[in-house]
Amino acid sequence: MNSVVAQTKSVEHQDLLWTRYLVNFEVDEKWTPFLDVEERMYMFPFRQHQFLPSIGVNYQLNSGFSLTPALLYFEMITPQDPDAITKAIQREWRPQLALNFKHNITSTRLTFLSRFKSELRFKKRSTENNYRYRLLRLRMRMGLSYQINEKYTAKVLEEILINAGDQLVYNVFDQNRLSAEIAYQLSPKFKFITGYMYWFQQRASGVDFFSRDIIYFTLKHNLKLY
Repeated sequence: MNSVVAQTKSVEHQDLLWTRYLVNFEVDEKWTPFLDVEERMYMFPFRQHQFLPSIGVNYQLNSGFSLTPALLYFEMITPQDPDAITKAIQREWRPQLALNFKHNITSTRLTFLSRFKSELRFKKRSTENNYRYRLLRLRMRMGLSYQINEKYTAKVLEEILINAGDQLVYNVFDQNRLSAEIAYQLSPKFKFITGYMYWFQQRASGVDFFSRDIIYFTLKHNLKLY
């Protein structure tokens, strides 16, 4: 006689604050190396969740397309519970490659944006000594950008993340991110961005999920070197 154990869907809600600094080094009209540092914190209680520094370069293929190879270092405090007493650090290296596209729809004010990104994930758990390849993740993002005036620009974006790899059992779908933001051009060199993101993520069990409300702030620093 076979018995079937039913699993109940579980959704855990969390509130997060993301802060980010991005500096672009414009060496010519096509090549822009960059340094990107992001800190992610739980809000209640206020403590670290993730830390993500990365380096890369953006290459402008033509007026619509650009290519962005990058290397990201990732740290996450586990378990993903802001109230956890016992904690460990999960570390990863993520080589990434993105193809970016933008197209002016009706005028220079309204722009369609899309990005396809692939990333290899090499993980090192707290009990291991070496990084090991775990999976490939594919990220597809689309959205709209509207230039309100010379100072303000608004964006709405949606991104879907899909996992691929032999070790996957349940969570081929990884997460969905919906965001809305507004950017303010402080000066020719600095832009300040703030926004809200809803992040829904499936966990490895296939029946457990995270539902996250995120407030984020970004400072973009452009250095023109030519």
